[in-house]
Amino acid sequence: MTRESARPGARRRTRRQVIVGTTIALVISLAVAALPYLEIRGVAAIPIAQALVPLAAVGLLVLAVISMLVRLWLAALVLVIGAAISGIPTLTPVEAQQACQAGTPMTMLSFNAKLSGADPDGLAELIRTTEPDAVALVEVDETLIDAVRSEPDLAAALPHRTREVTQGQASGSVILSAFPLSSEEDVPGSEFDQVSAIATVPEAGEVRLAAVHPPPPVWQPNGWLSGLDEIAAWVDQTPDHTLIIAGDFNASFAHPALRRLSSGLRTGAEAAGPIPWPTWPEEKVVPAFTAIDHTFARGADPVGWESFAVEGSDHRAVVTEWRLCAEASRAG
Repeated sequence: MTRESARPGARRRTRRQVIVGTTIALVISLAVAALPYLEIRGVAAIPIAQALVPLAAVGLLVLAVISMLVRLWLAALVLVIGAAISGIPTLTPVEAQQACQAGTPMTMLSFNAKLSGADPDGLAELIRTTEPDAVALVEVDETLIDAVRSEPDLAAALPHRTREVTQGQASGSVILSAFPLSSEEDVPGSEFDQVSAIATVPEAGEVRLAAVHPPPPVWQPNGWLSGLDEIAAWVDQTPDHTLIIAGDFNASFAHPALRRLSSGLRTGAEAAGPIPWPTWPEEKVVPAFTAIDHTFARGADPVGWESFAVEGSDHRAVVTEWRLCAEASRAG
C-alpha cells in the first residue's frame, strides 16, 4: 500500500478516535459535573459519591492530560470543563475581605471522639498544646470527658461545661469552655446530642456556641438531609449576633445541604485557603479524602485553621482561630 492510499484511512481512523474519545469524555464529565448539585431523598449512594467529587475532579484533569498526550484536544477540553464545573463547588469558600476591623481573639477546638474511643491522654495533650477557649466534642461519653477534665491544668483552663451527655458511646456532645456558659438549649436535627450555650467572653460579650453531629448518610440518607436542613433553620432563627457552630457535619462542600447551611456564615477552613483539606477517615488504609468536620461562625473572621490526628479516632481534630467582631458581639 502506498503512502498516498494510506492517508485517507488514517484520517478516517483519527476522526473515529476523536468522536469516540470525545463522547467518552463528555459522558464521564457530565456524570461528575452533575454530582455536586444532585439531591434525591432516600438515595444514600448520592451523598456517598459526592464525598468523592474532589478526587473525581482531579481524575478528570489527569484524563485531560492523557488526552492531550494522544492529541485528543476536544476530549481534553471537555474533561477540563467537567473538572471545573464539578470541582469549584467543593472548594472552601474564601471571602475577599475581612468583616472585622478589630475584635477579640477566640480559639475553638472541635473533635469527633469516635464512639468515645479516642485516647484521652492524646486529646488532653492536644488541648494543652493548642490552648482553645472552647472545645466541642461529639461521640463522647462522660468517662472520656472526666478523663480529660481530671487533668488539673485542663480543669482550670476549661472550668465550664454543658450538661451531662446522653449515655452511650456515640450519642454524647458537650461544650467545654474557659468562659461561663448560660442559656443552654438543644440544636434540632439529630438522634445524637446537639447542644448549644452562650459563652460570656470578656471584651466581646455573648457568643452562642454549638456542638453538632447530624446522622451519617450511609444508613440514614433522609435523616442526614433533614438533619442538615434543620440545623440550617436553627442557625437562621437563632437571634444571637455572634455564633460559632462546630462538629462532625457528615458533609463536605460537595453536598448542597452543607452549602445551604453555611450560607451567610464564615468557615474556619478558609484561613487555610480554598483547598478542602480532608478530615476523614484518619487511621485507615485509605488516606483521609473528605472534609466533613467544620467550624462555622457568624459575627467573626477566621484567622487560623489546623487539623490534628488523635489516636483512637477516625476523625481529625480541627482547631480554628477566630476574631470576634466587636460591633456584632455588643449589638442587640
